Amino acid sequence: MSLGPKPGEDVFTEDDLAPSDEDLRAVRRHRLDKAATIVAAIALGLFLGGTIALGACAAPMVFELVPAPLNGKAMGAAFRRFDFIAIGCGVVVLGCEAFRTFLASGLFGGGRTQATKERILRRVRLYGAILLAGGIVWTGMVLSPRIMALHEAGARRNVGPEGAELESTHKTAELLGKIDTVLAVLLIALHIGSLASPRHADDDELADAPLAPGPRR
Repeated sequence: MSLGPKPGEDVFTEDDLAPSDEDLRAVRRHRLDKAATIVAAIALGLFLGGTIALGACAAPMVFELVPAPLNGKAMGAAFRRFDFIAIGCGVVVLGCEAFRTFLASGLFGGGRTQATKERILRRVRLYGAILLAGGIVWTGMVLSPRIMALHEAGARRNVGPEGAELESTHKTAELLGKIDTVLAVLLIALHIGSLASPRHADDDELADAPLAPGPRR
């Protein structure tokens, strides 16, 4: 008695267990997406650490212990150097976000249908990255140079017209720094929270339900 398949029957082989091309593309997309997420999180963490170290820790002590105008010049020089690091972090974050958006668009080897919640989170993440990068560039290219110029001119906060301008510019920079800090924390959470597995759980909701057992008509 032959145990082989009857004529016309399908033959189950080891190749049937191998991952499909779509599965392999999904794994590649996931690895690239994960790498972009890690790079973005590192850049955001570097920006956050520098902002907190300078703004919340170093600046109050320098302005308290070092006499004017040396305190302003010292902190201005420190912030000016950090501005270049911050701008670099902002560019990296924006680039990673653009790359993740490209991967999610399906242009890289196809893609899966995305749930509405995932699309909304991705847009929030993208707009947040744009706002953060814009705020960092505005601070580094406009506010910090103006503060340094006023300090070099001998201005003291709330002393004369130049002092009033220095105070106003400082307040604007502090407010923008706080907003950027909140955005950075939010973006870290969104990047980590939106990192999906190669075969996302939402795929189950989008897949066809299995047929009931029994003869097919």
